[in-house]
Amino acid sequence: MANSRNAARRRARRTGRRREVHTGILGRLLIMVAVVAAVVLGVAIFFRVRTVEVQGNSIYSWEQIANASGVAPGDNLFTLNRDAVAGSIKAQLPYVENVSVGRILPDTVVIQVEESQIAGLVEADVGGTWYINTAGRVLGSSLDDFAGQVVEMTGFTLVNPQTGADAVATEGQEEAMAAALEIVEAMEGTGLMEKITTINVEKTYDIELLSGEQYQILLGGTDQLSYKIQYLQAILEDLDPALRGTIDLTFDEKQVARFHEWE
Repeated sequence: MANSRNAARRRARRTGRRREVHTGILGRLLIMVAVVAAVVLGVAIFFRVRTVEVQGNSIYSWEQIANASGVAPGDNLFTLNRDAVAGSIKAQLPYVENVSVGRILPDTVVIQVEESQIAGLVEADVGGTWYINTAGRVLGSSLDDFAGQVVEMTGFTLVNPQTGADAVATEGQEEAMAAALEIVEAMEGTGLMEKITTINVEKTYDIELLSGEQYQILLGGTDQLSYKIQYLQAILEDLDPALRGTIDLTFDEKQVARFHEWE
């Protein structure tokens, strides 16, 4: 009988310990749930969008990019879908090439944009003029509020241009378009994009550039193009800005450029 009572006591003690363990685990789980709920509630209440910063823009205004982003004051900073924001901007603003979206606690969204480098303005076979970028992509037929220099490209036309699509030259003029884009690419970073106003590639072996009404530049073909562009850059830096004339970079006579002043 005594053994039976002892066994019953041991079973009761084990049951009590199990209940204590279960109660302890449940208590910790409830505390964790409460902490998570408090964090979520804090994020929902305190981390709200108040400021949208836009960086890297020159073609589009802050307002255009901010509106295209779809981000509104009061949006939750942590639940913001950054991929969706970037996609919305690129879909609505064709001159935007790349977008990255970041956050600065407690209330700021930072939108960094990389806009297309405009190669030039080209006539289309359907009428009107269209902007294309250095990669040969059609950017559109209008560029509101852009104050930068845009090069006019002549000697080829675009076939039925569509915003966002690759530029297609009229049949037989593909080489001319390729030459114009090659020249623009070679001029990037040299400062010449702000000085050259026209690229005429009607004859790809006898390309002519214009710098406003001050200089006519005879480039010849696109052979030795990098050297010719560097040479042109040096010449324009050294020439008296009061002079007007023709700069001959065809290298018909040795590897020397010639300048002919206009009467």
